[in-house]
Amino acid sequence: SRSAPGARPNSCSPVASTAAMDSSLDAPLLDAARAEVTPAAAQRQSAERIKRSQTLGQSVRELPDLTERIHRLGLTEEFHAFKDRYLGWRQGQAVGAKGEITADRLTRLAANRGFGYWYPNVQEWLWKRTMSYWIAVTFFEGSIFFTVSSFMYNQKEALGDMFEPLTLYGYCAGKVLFIVCTYLMCLATVNFSIDHSGAGSKHNTPVEEGVCNSDPEVETIESDCDTFYLWPYRYRTAIRRLEGAGVGPLPYYTAIVFFTGALCFALGLVAEMLPGVPLHVETIVLNYSSLCGGFLFALGGFTECLQNRTFTSSEMGNGWWASLGNFIGGCCFFFGAVVAFFDSYSSPNLWGVGSLIYMVSSSLQIVMWKDEQFGLTFLAVLNNLGKPGSVPGRAAEGDDEPSFSARGSLFVHLCCLCGAMSTYNFNIELA
Repeated sequence: SRSAPGARPNSCSPVASTAAMDSSLDAPLLDAARAEVTPAAAQRQSAERIKRSQTLGQSVRELPDLTERIHRLGLTEEFHAFKDRYLGWRQGQAVGAKGEITADRLTRLAANRGFGYWYPNVQEWLWKRTMSYWIAVTFFEGSIFFTVSSFMYNQKEALGDMFEPLTLYGYCAGKVLFIVCTYLMCLATVNFSIDHSGAGSKHNTPVEEGVCNSDPEVETIESDCDTFYLWPYRYRTAIRRLEGAGVGPLPYYTAIVFFTGALCFALGLVAEMLPGVPLHVETIVLNYSSLCGGFLFALGGFTECLQNRTFTSSEMGNGWWASLGNFIGGCCFFFGAVVAFFDSYSSPNLWGVGSLIYMVSSSLQIVMWKDEQFGLTFLAVLNNLGKPGSVPGRAAEGDDEPSFSARGSLFVHLCCLCGAMSTYNFNIELA
């Protein structure tokens, strides 16, 4: 008779008879196999297992360290996220890693983080190119003013009537340029987005917060992609957009720290320029504003070093040296402000050294701009992305050749120097 589905077969059923027959046939074989496993054979098998384990461990240790390569591909965050999910799955958590980190997956992720990801259309490329140009140029010219005025500050008797035009007015021009430079850095980070809605975009990546898309069928978390913000302290918007694009908040922290430091320097300038301010009040305001500004400039240089891995990498490119120069220049500004409380002669010399280092650092950033590393030192994720041939719409406009030459970069430096000297000459004529 047929037994019910799922019911255990009785001893009289054909299934039970077959199972009993199979077990009776396999029993002698199992007994023979157990008899063959002598203590010597068991010891040999154990030794073989240990040897295989040691060989496997040696093979694992000989595998290359791909940490640097993963970082260069811009996949550090994805790698760590996968690692955390995998370890969570191995520890018994409900949600584990999805998929494997294979060569194909890494290639696809690297493509999404390549030049075409950050510059999906020519408008994005032009916007970041223009902003980075003026950031580098205003930083370089402001450093020229600070360098000249600082080294001339101790030559009051020799300069005579030209002392104020060459020092106070030079500082005024330099601080205004630093404010413009750092404000543009804030604009670049607050309004940072990856607009994949432009014509010719070939990306089909999921829309994330900070990544704009015009497809009506795709719901974008970031609802203000088309809004341009002028207020630099919109920190929530900046951090939301940067993290949504996979950058992280550090570029905004760098920009806002530099901008706040420039405002502190400007406060001291206002105390110097306003008529009727008592000398002791002017000195106190100038010293403490310079102290705060120097500290924030050093802190901004430190965050740039973190972005460009200055303290952890031996790849000494332009970004590496420029960020290190910004950190050292900021430290010179800070120590110069500290020394000003008890030694008014040495303080301007420290400022001059720091300004000279800033001048070299900003010159390197102009070279970085020439090489289309539009992130400069404060937005390092935009650097080292390869050749710009994947910008949609750029080749169609005939702009597929290198956009700037070494002679053009030299010409920019000369224009900045001539502009600074012309400004000093104008100040002297006014005096």
